Order: sequence, then C-alpha cells, then structure tokens
Amino acid sequence: MSAYQRALQGTMKTARKAAFAKGLSVGIMHGALVGIWALLFWYASKLVIKGAANGAVAMTTVVNAVISGL
Repeated sequence: MSAYQRALQGTMKTARKAAFAKGLSVGIMHGALVGIWALLFWYASKLVIKGAANGAVAMTTVVNAVISGL
C-alpha cells in the first residue's frame, strides 16, 4: 500500500460517514414532504366529500400550497 493510499484511508472513512448522514437527512426530508402532501390531499378530499369546498377550489389550494413550499 502506498503512502498516498494510507493517507487517504482516514479521509475516506470521514467521507463515508458524511455521505451517509447527508443521504439520511435528505431521505427523511423527502419522506416528510411526501407525508405532508398526502395529508394535504386527504384533508382536501374530506372537505370536498363534506361539501365544504368544491374540487376546483380544493385542487387550487393544494397546488398553491405545494408550489409555495418549493
């Protein structure tokens, strides 16, 4: 093993840990986002079923909420 490869071992170990942490945090963030969107669509459908809103108003509100969150 060359001296350069030995020197990189510590850096590679740190890089793997950082990559795992970043991937985990991005995955959790996307999972939460999808969960919030699902809750938003579920609640909008409940409002439409109860007659408190029509489909067009509910979908416009959902799209506005999704776009404003980007």
